[in-house]
Amino acid sequence: MSRFTITAKTTPECEDFLKIKWNDETYQTIDKFIEIHNNATQEELDNCMICYRGTEKTYREFINDHVAFSNSLGFAKLSSWMVIPNGNINASRYFMKKATDCLQNARLFTMNSHLILNTDFNLGWKDGYIPQFLMRCINFGTATAWYSNTFDQLLQAVYWAYDLYKNAVDRDEEQYDDSWDAKKIMTFCTYEFVVGELKTKGITNIRKKLTSCSGKIEEVRKWANYIKHKGGIEYKYLEADDPLKIILKPIDTSGADAVLDDRFALENFKSPIEVDIDEKIPVLTDAHKALLDCITDIINEINYSQYELKFGG
Repeated sequence: MSRFTITAKTTPECEDFLKIKWNDETYQTIDKFIEIHNNATQEELDNCMICYRGTEKTYREFINDHVAFSNSLGFAKLSSWMVIPNGNINASRYFMKKATDCLQNARLFTMNSHLILNTDFNLGWKDGYIPQFLMRCINFGTATAWYSNTFDQLLQAVYWAYDLYKNAVDRDEEQYDDSWDAKKIMTFCTYEFVVGELKTKGITNIRKKLTSCSGKIEEVRKWANYIKHKGGIEYKYLEADDPLKIILKPIDTSGADAVLDDRFALENFKSPIEVDIDEKIPVLTDAHKALLDCITDIINEINYSQYELKFGG
């Protein structure tokens, strides 16, 4: 039996996403550029031209755009430390603080995903653009998870502030009573339960804010669900296509030669969710704004300061 060897190679499309040049040079990949300009000053780098997926700007212009993008992602504000004797309101404020923290974590990773070219100091240019794009994708997925966590913490803040857990029923169909500890109480805080109880109690303003926010972050929540429970999401252009197509010839009992086509191609399983991060970063920024607005509005609705224990005066 004769044997033969086939060698094939493919590379991810993202490898050629970004090119850079100095003055009258031709555009080149960052690994080639850093070989030639390994002692470039910051001023020289600032004036280099970058072409990223067809958009040409100076390096400094890309940095300025990134700074403006980062500044557009607002901060959630919660009043400083306070003493709240009411246990449920105190728990609510605890979760609201967690929501603001999660939002800030999401902000950081969104910023990192938006940054098209990290510095040579942080991520060596000698390795080319693939590691840069890989880290951007990782940051994108991490931001997605933190935005989803933000909404979960916000639900808990509302759940405790309005005593919604008191209508919870456990697996044994036992209604809530004072023997339940915090761990058990938190278990029943789902989106459906919270909005349902808000409707029952006639707390329509908070309910509308939560349902509106939920609708605006639906795509981000779907991504996060796949990341947490369904093997993740696929990032377009990050991985190379399979170098060879393998088609398994079916057995034809009639003795006729089978027609080989793509129906019999052997393909690797992939997530049904595929994301182009450059296209979808605006979805993250919209989610950030929606969550920021919802957190701010609900903090104002609950008005934690009215429950604060005042000292002196």
